[in-house]
Amino acid sequence: MKNIAIIIDSFSGGGAERVMLSLAQEMMKLGNNVTFFALKSETAHIIPKEIKVEFPLQNEKGSVRGWFNGPRLAAKLKASVEAIEAKGRSFDIVLVNLHESYRLAHLCDFTNCHYIIHNSFEKELQREKLMGPSKYFYMRRIVKSMSGKKLIAVSKGVTNEILSSSFCKPKSVITIYNPFDIESIVAMANQPIECDVPEKYIVHVGRAAKAKRHDILFEALKSVDPKVKLVCLSGSTKKLRKLSKRTGIEDRVILPGFTTNPYPWIKKAEVLVLSSDFEGLPTVLIEAITCGTKVVSTACPHGPDEILLGELAQFLVPTQSPLKLGAAINKALVSDIDLSGADILSKVKAVDIANSYLSLC
Repeated sequence: MKNIAIIIDSFSGGGAERVMLSLAQEMMKLGNNVTFFALKSETAHIIPKEIKVEFPLQNEKGSVRGWFNGPRLAAKLKASVEAIEAKGRSFDIVLVNLHESYRLAHLCDFTNCHYIIHNSFEKELQREKLMGPSKYFYMRRIVKSMSGKKLIAVSKGVTNEILSSSFCKPKSVITIYNPFDIESIVAMANQPIECDVPEKYIVHVGRAAKAKRHDILFEALKSVDPKVKLVCLSGSTKKLRKLSKRTGIEDRVILPGFTTNPYPWIKKAEVLVLSSDFEGLPTVLIEAITCGTKVVSTACPHGPDEILLGELAQFLVPTQSPLKLGAAINKALVSDIDLSGADILSKVKAVDIANSYLSLC
C-alpha cells in the first residue's frame, strides 16, 4: 500500500482537476491512500466522500497568486502536508498540478515530488505575453522553476516541447497519458439528461478560457448545417451568451451551464468539437470516443494528433480557421465511423495509468 499526496490549485471545472480525481479513485481501488491538498476552496466537481481533501490556505484572504507571497504560502502548504504525515506514514510520492501549485511546491522541497504538466508551456507563455509583461514574467518565473525537477507530461507532444525548451531544464521528463475509467464513463453516459435536449446538436465541453477559442467555434457554426444546434457545457454562460449574440448565432447556441456529468450530453451529440489553440492531452476527445461520439478537433499542440489516428486524422484541422473547422464538422455529421477500436482507448486504461504512477513511488 502506498501513500500519495496530490497538490492542486482547486477543484474548479477544468480537465486537469477531473483527471486527478479519476487517478485518485483508481489508485484507491488498488488499495492505496490518497490525500488532496487544494490551494483554493473553489469547487465545481463532485468529490467522492472517500477522498481526503485538505485546504492548507483556507484562512488566507485574497488571491493565492502573487509575486511576494510564495515563501509564506509555501510554509503553510508544507506544514499541512507534514501534519497529515505526522498522523500516519510519510507520503511515498507527491504529485503537483497547475501553476500556483508548481510555484509553492517548488519552495517546499518535498521528497519524491513529481510535477504533472497538463499543457503547452510555450503556448501559455505566448498567451501571457499578449496580456502584458507582468503576467508574462510571472508565468515565465513559474516555468523556469521547473528546471531541475522531475516532470510528468500528459502527452508525447508536451514531453518533446519540454526537452527542446531553452528556459526549462528538468531533471527528468516522462510521458504518462491521462487515465480513463472506460466502464464508468459508459455507465454515466447512459444516465438521463434532466432538461430539454435538441433533436440534433454538436457539443463543446470546456471553460470559457481564451485558449479554447469559442470565437472560432461560433464563427465555424455559421457554415454548419443550420438545422444543427451547438451545446456548450461551460460554467461561463453569461460570457458565452454575450459572444454568441455578438457573433450572430445566439439562436443556435444552447448553454446548460457546467455539469459534473457531461457524458450523456456527449453520447447524444452528433459530433464533439474541440477548437482550442493549445492543449496538453485533451481529455474530452478521448471521452467522446469512449461514448461512441464522432470528434472534430484543431490540430493544436499538443495531444489531438496522438488521439485522432488512422481514419480519425481526417477530422483534424488547422487552428484559428473557422471555415475549415465548419467544413470538418459537416463532413463528420454525414460520416459513418466505428470508434470502438480507436487506438487511443488501449493506451489510457485507468488501471494501467495508475500503475505507471505507482511505479514511481
